[in-house]
Amino acid sequence: MLMHTPRIGVVVLLAACGGAPSGGTGEASSGGGESTGGAPPTSTTAPVTTGGEATSEPGGSSGGSTSGEAACGDTAPPDAPIPWDRGQPDIAGCEVRGFRDYRAILHLHTHHSHDACDGDPQPGGVPDEACLQHLRDALCVTRIDVAFTSDHPEFATSATVEEMLVMRGDDEPILGDGGTPIAAWLKCPDGHRVLMLPGIESSSMMPFGIEAHAEAAYGESSPASFQAIKDVGAVAWVAHTEGRDVAELATLGLDGIELYQLHANLDPEIREEDLGLDPDGFLADVSPFFFGGLAHPPEPDLATLAFLVPNEPSIVALETLGLTQRISVSAGTDAHENVLPNDAPDGERIDSYRRMIRWFNNRIRLDGPLTPQAAKAALRAGHNHIVIESFGLPIGFDFHAVAGDTFTEMGAEVTASGDLKIVATLPRLDPRSPQGGTPPGIEGRLIRATMLGRETLETWTEGSVEVAADMPGVYRVEVWITPRHLEPYLGDVAADHTDKPMPWIYSAGLFVRG
Repeated sequence: MLMHTPRIGVVVLLAACGGAPSGGTGEASSGGGESTGGAPPTSTTAPVTTGGEATSEPGGSSGGSTSGEAACGDTAPPDAPIPWDRGQPDIAGCEVRGFRDYRAILHLHTHHSHDACDGDPQPGGVPDEACLQHLRDALCVTRIDVAFTSDHPEFATSATVEEMLVMRGDDEPILGDGGTPIAAWLKCPDGHRVLMLPGIESSSMMPFGIEAHAEAAYGESSPASFQAIKDVGAVAWVAHTEGRDVAELATLGLDGIELYQLHANLDPEIREEDLGLDPDGFLADVSPFFFGGLAHPPEPDLATLAFLVPNEPSIVALETLGLTQRISVSAGTDAHENVLPNDAPDGERIDSYRRMIRWFNNRIRLDGPLTPQAAKAALRAGHNHIVIESFGLPIGFDFHAVAGDTFTEMGAEVTASGDLKIVATLPRLDPRSPQGGTPPGIEGRLIRATMLGRETLETWTEGSVEVAADMPGVYRVEVWITPRHLEPYLGDVAADHTDKPMPWIYSAGLFVRG
């Protein structure tokens, strides 16, 4: 039965993400090790100047991803609004100091999750191929480079790691040390390809990039269970940080936590109990994006303007844990395509894989080729930041520390010294992003957390800032955008959103030690 009540329809976007069965027992085999692959070293010398090749004209398509090599902000903004793009521009030609960013989705469910695909992911014991095709198309259209899936154990432990890679057609397996597939290249019709790595999400943990099952570990939150999933090649992560006890997290030997979780903004119970927000406070603003009723409805992909707020408990967790250990961060899409088959005003189901993947992603930064081990090493090292790309494609964002000719990349630890500087560079809006004639406002916030609390060291609106790291702490950057450029796509609700600053980028931390 179709759901027509806005409160019911929007609230169910939280979509059965938690309380997954923990799985049974099984053997844990050794896997891919801790190779750094192409992840940037934590410290380097002689940085390369920011650059990128401009090999395509700006533009977009209402039907799919922008094609061609990335222009990386080197062309002029468009004279007329670009049609809304259901996909995202190619970023293959974009570099920052010789490093390349790769779009990554972390926390994504396939038909190997019992609650995916409208609650029936394997009808009659056979995968729902139509639902899987929606997922594959979404990854291709949005030009995702890396997808870390996170399937619930109830179904996933009945599948092999190879089956969890959901290979079809011309997809190419990537073999591990044992000669069996541990990852795969998903082939897109336009030649783009997506690196697929399998993982698990239970209520206790979310290991990314498993190379074998560690079933006995999935249902337990302990140092031993997290070591067990590391022993099978996984990156040790937790989901839904907003609901976890930080003191317990500090004991687990984690690689990373979710800094932003979609459901924390949409689940009334989480909003009230964990974020301290009005449980239904977003519903009136969200309704026009999904349920229409206006002469000129807004673009549904821009619903993030109506509900996205910082997950403050998760930010506190980063700042608290980071005082004594290095910890990485991610944004969790948590897409299942399982709750709202109703069409939005654009004719696509409200909770489609494509729409949710289009909302935001992670950026894994590498200085070499994209491989399974390089991607996992970059996550472990914290060479990752979060981009709310529904608001536009940022080009040129950077955050690092420098002392003399030694550079320390975001995500790393560095010892305080007299010449240590924290350097942060604001991005530009890529001219290929959908935009009207009014440019957005862009503001950077350089933040430091210490035992005494949090303080904003600098705010700035263009270029770079350089701040002396004169005391230990967790340093990080937030970039906020005032989306005036999105006015042509917001119809009758434009005045409600175009002057409201929104989070655009969350950096990883830089951990300065005494």
